[in-house]
Amino acid sequence: MRFAAVFALACAGACSALALSLSPEDEAARDVALQWLGVVDSGNYKDAALLISEQVRGSRDWTKYFAAHRAPLGRVNNRKIAEVKYASTVPGDPEFRRHAIVRFKTSFEHKAPAAEEIVLTKMGCCWEVIGYEMN
Repeated sequence: MRFAAVFALACAGACSALALSLSPEDEAARDVALQWLGVVDSGNYKDAALLISEQVRGSRDWTKYFAAHRAPLGRVNNRKIAEVKYASTVPGDPEFRRHAIVRFKTSFEHKAPAAEEIVLTKMGCCWEVIGYEMN
């Protein structure tokens, strides 16, 4: 009986570890998203807006968006990756190309929990941020 309990616990740990594993491409998209979120988290909304891909930068007044939607939440308490998905098209980008949608579960000083979604597009060799939403 004890063996069965230990075996079940080991399987549960292995299964959760597999669910959290990321491919190298997932890691690259996640890293770009986290670097960009670091700029947003620092409150430097003007630079965060400038780091958004030129192709969509004018689609929204990003500085005002961050000031209205992100600033009131305060500092980040915890941020964990929830998933990385891929699509060839996304709303707001008419180009047919590789996109990564990186989702995080985040808790903020004044809001917990929240879901953050960063949309990136592959431009040549590199990922570029083209969208951000929070729920």
